[in-house]
Amino acid sequence: MAAISPAFGQQRFRLDGGRWQQQTQVAPNSSEGQIQAIRKALAENRPAEAQDMADLWIEANEGHPLEVEAYLLRGDAKAAQQEYYDSLFDYEYVIRVYPSSEQFITALEREFQIARIFAGGMKRKWLGMRILSARHEAEEIFIRIQERLPGSELGESAMMALGDLYYEQAEMGSAAEAYELFIENYPRSELRERAMIRLIYANLATFKGPQYDPTGLIEAQQHIAQFREQYPVAAERMGATALTVRSREMLALTQMTQADWYRRRGNKVSAMYMYRKIIADYSDTAAATISARQLTAMTPQAPQPETESAQPAAEDAS
Repeated sequence: MAAISPAFGQQRFRLDGGRWQQQTQVAPNSSEGQIQAIRKALAENRPAEAQDMADLWIEANEGHPLEVEAYLLRGDAKAAQQEYYDSLFDYEYVIRVYPSSEQFITALEREFQIARIFAGGMKRKWLGMRILSARHEAEEIFIRIQERLPGSELGESAMMALGDLYYEQAEMGSAAEAYELFIENYPRSELRERAMIRLIYANLATFKGPQYDPTGLIEAQQHIAQFREQYPVAAERMGATALTVRSREMLALTQMTQADWYRRRGNKVSAMYMYRKIIADYSDTAAATISARQLTAMTPQAPQPETESAQPAAEDAS
């Protein structure tokens, strides 16, 4: 078997009448034979040798019809040696120069795998040491895959991975935007429920306090309502009711902070308007109770009429 394996690796077969028929044997020194030798080296876990062979082949066969395969194989050889960043150059060459080839999608799949590795914390090499963050490269690859394969399963995976990358890095504004785009672009995805849950938490996390912009809270409330309607069991499991109560309390507190600001600056009309609005919109919150007290304190009291018992005393004094 050892004696005939190399020769067998250079042969071609085709299916004819239900049987495999041998076709013209490929010469080992031909361009196609050398490509097959590179594949064989990779299959036998000899990536460094495969890379050297691919370097020589590319240099000697510029413009050859098998050039796209040679670049893909060289990228695979580099990736097999964990030279992930360098391998991206070969995959990008395949993607940009040969967008109509069958290797186009394969190269994008390879890039996605490398982006996942980078997103997981693998660093780029510099001076032979892995010390440079590759997070930006992962982000860029995920975005490019969505642009190049919109609506595909790979594009779906890349968009979810992008949202997860932002979420895990606590970039909640970007995460919310990515998950919302995922929901819009892939409404029938099996990952939609997960994306909606993370969208809710990302929006809630963008709220920094009652002195800041409450847009995240408002959007979170809307998404919670949608989630409860579409996934009632999952909503119960995640505590959607408690999240709704919490967001309403925070929104009421945000408006009360604004009303207090008006009151302290002597803008009585605006302050009273805000307190009344809180009572009307968030009557079940603690902020509504406090607003009612403030409103009572700011409302002018009507003068009390004199009592009958007080009149004789006034006459006696005169």
